[in-house]
Amino acid sequence: MGPAETKASLRDLSVRALAGRVDPIGGAHRYDAAVAATLRQAAVLLLFTLAGGRGQDAAGQDAAGPDGLPDLFLVQRSRALRNHPGEIALPGGSLDAGEDAVSAALRENHEEIGLAARHVEVLGELPPMLAPFSGFVVTPVLGWTDAPGEADEVEPGEVLHTLRVSVGSLVDPRVRHTVTFADRSSIGFLLPEGLVWGMTANLLDHVLTGLGWAREWDRGRTVPIRRDDGGVWVPDI
Repeated sequence: MGPAETKASLRDLSVRALAGRVDPIGGAHRYDAAVAATLRQAAVLLLFTLAGGRGQDAAGQDAAGPDGLPDLFLVQRSRALRNHPGEIALPGGSLDAGEDAVSAALRENHEEIGLAARHVEVLGELPPMLAPFSGFVVTPVLGWTDAPGEADEVEPGEVLHTLRVSVGSLVDPRVRHTVTFADRSSIGFLLPEGLVWGMTANLLDHVLTGLGWAREWDRGRTVPIRRDDGGVWVPDI
């Protein structure tokens, strides 16, 4: 799957989802207009790029892996943040005055991974979802970059690391787990880079399913989590 086909799939997902032809995201993040009216607006960017680390094609670009799937950018949030410290998430945040979801997602992406808006091709939006535990209604934005190496300085204090994750690894059934904590559970991805869970994992699962990339996995395979001494949720294994 090359960049053109991948971008076409992402655009098509946006069109189908906004037209109500994709099952809405479920669980605690399912959209409810009455609840959304009481929450602040936010946006996240799902930024895809060519799969890296596998050599180059004849045009001198990174070659796709055997699965033909792209890479996706994630960030690990600073442990000093009040909300979701230390967690792996998508770049994003609350809308500033006068911003829409796209402009906020692009600004936050620049601040968090250092990639300016001019390097991002916006492919569409998805319907909003709720992040009730942090008090936001979140609009996911889909994007693509051909210039992943053009990152400049990031905003200090917000993120520990930028992570570039293979989508092929996200759809590997072996990394998929049900995360358990207290009396709740969440979809999870247990990657070498760390555990992705909560809203981010639910959104990734939703998008991968909508694109037809997801694979069946054992939902009975669980990983418990606990708060460490710094208040960060970590696998209890």
